[in-house]
Amino acid sequence: MKLRNLLALVLALAPMPALAAGLTPVKPLAGYTCMMLNETAAQAMDFQHPVSFKLRPFDTEPDIAPVGNQIAVKIGGRVMNGYVETFDFAFRPRWVAQKYLAPYHAKADPSATCTPTVMSNGHLGFKYGH
Repeated sequence: MKLRNLLALVLALAPMPALAAGLTPVKPLAGYTCMMLNETAAQAMDFQHPVSFKLRPFDTEPDIAPVGNQIAVKIGGRVMNGYVETFDFAFRPRWVAQKYLAPYHAKADPSATCTPTVMSNGHLGFKYGH
Protein backbone atom coordinates (compact mmCIF):
# COMPACT_ATOMS: atom_id res chain seq x y z
CA MET A 1 0.00 0.00 0.00
CA LYS A 2 2.83 2.40 0.78
CA LEU A 3 4.46 1.70 -2.58
CA ARG A 4 1.22 2.60 -4.36
CA ASN A 5 1.05 5.93 -2.46
CA LEU A 6 4.69 6.65 -3.25
CA LEU A 7 4.10 5.93 -6.94
CA ALA A 8 1.04 8.20 -6.96
CA LEU A 9 3.08 10.98 -5.34
CA VAL A 10 5.91 10.63 -7.87
CA LEU A 11 3.45 10.76 -10.78
CA ALA A 12 1.69 13.78 -9.31
CA LEU A 13 4.96 15.68 -8.94
CA ALA A 14 6.38 14.68 -12.33
CA PRO A 15 6.84 17.61 -14.73
CA MET A 16 3.99 18.02 -17.20
CA PRO A 17 4.54 19.57 -20.65
CA ALA A 18 2.89 22.95 -21.16
CA LEU A 19 -0.14 22.93 -23.46
CA ALA A 20 1.07 26.04 -25.27
CA ALA A 21 4.67 24.89 -25.65
CA GLY A 22 6.30 26.66 -28.56
CA LEU A 23 3.75 29.50 -28.62
CA THR A 24 5.69 32.76 -28.45
CA PRO A 25 4.97 36.48 -28.74
CA VAL A 26 5.88 37.82 -32.20
CA LYS A 27 5.15 41.54 -31.99
CA PRO A 28 3.27 43.93 -29.72
CA LEU A 29 0.01 45.44 -30.96
CA ALA A 30 0.86 49.11 -31.37
CA GLY A 31 -1.85 51.45 -30.12
CA TYR A 32 -3.54 48.88 -27.88
CA THR A 33 -3.56 48.44 -24.13
CA CYS A 34 -4.53 45.61 -21.78
CA MET A 35 -7.77 45.86 -19.90
CA MET A 36 -8.97 43.29 -17.40
CA LEU A 37 -12.32 42.15 -16.10
CA ASN A 38 -13.49 44.08 -13.06
CA GLU A 39 -16.17 41.85 -11.56
CA THR A 40 -17.46 41.29 -8.07
CA ALA A 41 -16.93 37.82 -6.62
CA ALA A 42 -20.63 37.08 -7.17
CA GLN A 43 -20.43 38.11 -10.83
CA ALA A 44 -17.34 35.97 -11.37
CA MET A 45 -19.15 32.93 -9.93
CA ASP A 46 -22.28 33.43 -12.06
CA PHE A 47 -21.55 30.84 -14.73
CA GLN A 48 -25.00 31.30 -16.25
CA HIS A 49 -24.30 34.96 -17.12
CA PRO A 50 -20.57 35.50 -17.76
CA VAL A 51 -19.30 38.80 -19.12
CA SER A 52 -19.45 38.17 -22.85
CA PHE A 53 -18.48 39.65 -26.18
CA LYS A 54 -21.25 41.06 -28.34
CA LEU A 55 -21.26 41.51 -32.11
CA ARG A 56 -22.70 45.03 -31.83
CA PRO A 57 -22.79 47.52 -28.93
CA PHE A 58 -26.34 46.94 -27.69
CA ASP A 59 -27.72 45.23 -24.59
CA THR A 60 -30.24 43.41 -26.79
CA GLU A 61 -27.50 41.70 -28.83
CA PRO A 62 -26.93 38.02 -28.04
CA ASP A 63 -23.76 37.01 -26.23
CA ILE A 64 -21.10 35.70 -28.63
CA ALA A 65 -18.56 34.17 -26.22
CA PRO A 66 -17.27 34.79 -22.70
CA VAL A 67 -14.57 37.43 -22.31
CA GLY A 68 -11.18 36.25 -21.03
CA ASN A 69 -9.45 37.79 -18.02
CA GLN A 70 -7.67 40.30 -20.27
CA ILE A 71 -8.69 41.98 -23.51
CA ALA A 72 -6.92 44.34 -25.89
CA VAL A 73 -8.51 47.77 -26.28
CA LYS A 74 -7.43 50.40 -28.78
CA ILE A 75 -6.10 53.49 -27.02
CA GLY A 76 -8.67 56.20 -27.74
CA GLY A 77 -10.93 53.59 -29.38
CA ARG A 78 -14.66 53.75 -29.88
CA VAL A 79 -17.12 53.60 -27.00
CA MET A 80 -20.78 53.33 -27.94
CA ASN A 81 -23.84 52.76 -25.75
CA GLY A 82 -21.59 51.81 -22.82
CA TYR A 83 -19.64 49.23 -24.86
CA VAL A 84 -15.96 49.30 -25.81
CA GLU A 85 -14.82 48.16 -29.24
CA THR A 86 -12.30 45.32 -29.06
CA PHE A 87 -11.64 41.97 -30.74
CA ASP A 88 -11.46 38.33 -29.77
CA PHE A 89 -8.42 36.03 -29.90
CA ALA A 90 -8.87 35.54 -33.66
CA PHE A 91 -8.92 39.35 -34.18
CA ARG A 92 -12.63 39.39 -35.04
CA PRO A 93 -14.34 42.70 -34.07
CA ARG A 94 -16.32 42.50 -30.84
CA TRP A 95 -17.81 44.75 -28.16
CA VAL A 96 -17.74 44.38 -24.38
CA ALA A 97 -19.56 46.35 -21.68
CA GLN A 98 -17.28 49.11 -20.39
CA LYS A 99 -18.65 48.76 -16.83
CA TYR A 100 -16.88 45.40 -16.49
CA LEU A 101 -13.42 46.66 -17.51
CA ALA A 102 -10.52 48.21 -15.63
CA PRO A 103 -6.94 49.00 -16.63
CA TYR A 104 -4.64 46.00 -16.19
CA HIS A 105 -3.12 45.68 -12.74
CA ALA A 106 -1.89 42.86 -10.55
CA LYS A 107 -2.56 43.34 -6.83
CA ALA A 108 0.09 40.78 -5.92
CA ASP A 109 2.72 42.52 -8.09
CA PRO A 110 2.09 46.25 -8.70
CA SER A 111 5.06 46.42 -11.09
CA ALA A 112 3.56 43.78 -13.43
CA THR A 113 2.79 44.87 -16.98
CA CYS A 114 0.65 43.46 -19.78
CA THR A 115 1.14 44.07 -23.51
CA PRO A 116 -1.34 42.88 -26.17
CA THR A 117 0.70 40.86 -28.64
CA VAL A 118 0.41 38.91 -31.87
CA MET A 119 1.47 35.37 -31.06
CA SER A 120 3.36 32.90 -33.25
CA ASN A 121 0.07 31.22 -34.20
CA GLY A 122 -1.28 34.54 -35.52
CA HIS A 123 -3.76 34.97 -32.68
CA LEU A 124 -4.04 37.58 -29.96
CA GLY A 125 -2.02 36.94 -26.85
CA PHE A 126 -0.59 38.86 -23.95
CA LYS A 127 3.00 39.34 -22.86
CA TYR A 128 3.51 39.89 -19.14
CA GLY A 129 6.56 41.58 -17.67
CA HIS A 130 7.84 44.14 -15.18
